[in-house]
Amino acid sequence: MTETEVQSAGKPEENTENSETVSKTEAAIIRQLEYYFGDANMAKDKFMKDQIAKEEGGWVPLDVLLTFKRLKALSEDKKVIVDAIAKSDEGLIEISEDREKLRRHPERPLPEMNEQLRQEIYGRTVYVKGFAPQHGTTMDELVEFFEPHEKVTNIVMRKYHDKPTKKYLFKGSVLVTFVNKEQCEKFLAQGPYKYKGKELICKMQNDYYESKKEEIKQRADKIEERRRKKEEGNNALLAQLPTGACVFLEGFGKETTRESIKAAILALDDTLEFAYIDFQKGDERGYVRFNKADAGKQLLEKLTDNKIKIDDVEITAELLVDDKETEYLKKIAEEQAKRKANAKNKGRGNRGNNNRNNHSGGNNKRKRETNADEDGEPPVKKDGAGEKVDKAPAAPPAQSEAKAAD
Repeated sequence: MTETEVQSAGKPEENTENSETVSKTEAAIIRQLEYYFGDANMAKDKFMKDQIAKEEGGWVPLDVLLTFKRLKALSEDKKVIVDAIAKSDEGLIEISEDREKLRRHPERPLPEMNEQLRQEIYGRTVYVKGFAPQHGTTMDELVEFFEPHEKVTNIVMRKYHDKPTKKYLFKGSVLVTFVNKEQCEKFLAQGPYKYKGKELICKMQNDYYESKKEEIKQRADKIEERRRKKEEGNNALLAQLPTGACVFLEGFGKETTRESIKAAILALDDTLEFAYIDFQKGDERGYVRFNKADAGKQLLEKLTDNKIKIDDVEITAELLVDDKETEYLKKIAEEQAKRKANAKNKGRGNRGNNNRNNHSGGNNKRKRETNADEDGEPPVKKDGAGEKVDKAPAAPPAQSEAKAAD
């Protein structure tokens, strides 16, 4: 069986029927067994469901339950375990006549998990943050922390997948479910709470979800605003670029250079003014962009069958029009915007640092630190690129609940 880092943490009370007090060990045994047979675990624990289905009446042998590490660590004595659960006043677990088996009481059937029940559980669950994951907080420590508070039925350690270690690590926050909303509100009213000297953030789970929704919305709004401004800037640059001025060339020889391309074109028409030759030696194809509108059209009119000889190699020329032209000019506008932004950022970084650089030999480097809280987005790496580069940087995004093998 596997146990998730989800744990029942109810505080058993004195049993009024037999007036027996409950020891600390017995309380821990009751807590653990009522977790195994409780709503939260039974809704998703395939192993427990299989064990219940094996025997008529839904009984689970104590020998099976003692294979669970958490229960076994509390006691391996069946009598101690049965005597402990007999003292519970929850009425959730029934003991067989031979005291060798346990089952969820037939009068406490597992409720069907639907949206209504899910919302009801949210309404009695508290989000608590600040449990110092860097210090290796364990479930046992969390159970001990919440033990003084009555009617805690479930604790979920929230985890995330750490890509470098390929492990699920504790985020430092938990979801604590109480038996009813009143106990939940009582817990919040008794705060604030501290854990290892640090004050904890406590709020209703629904309030936490709403705050996260708003945070995500604000983040999305900022991203959309940046995208809109970037698009407006690119469109402004795009409007300044002349149309009919871009020519695609294909079939270059290995020795062709920008200079030989320029010389061959000027030999046909020395009135043409170059804006940029998008080509590197060894490429089979490239682009020539002119400064004036319809200059590309002017070049094509000088050619026969759209062919031009460069370095004794016959090259095919194509005037970019319609969608092809728009797509290429958009790329040019984006690259120009990147260079403009990079130059602006570089200027900000150097401002006021000239004297310091002179004194230290120019070795001072401006460092950028990025910090994210447990639920924050990872920093995005940005790539600067020249106009000639025909690549767009990609930054794919990244919470999953962790399951720890028992």
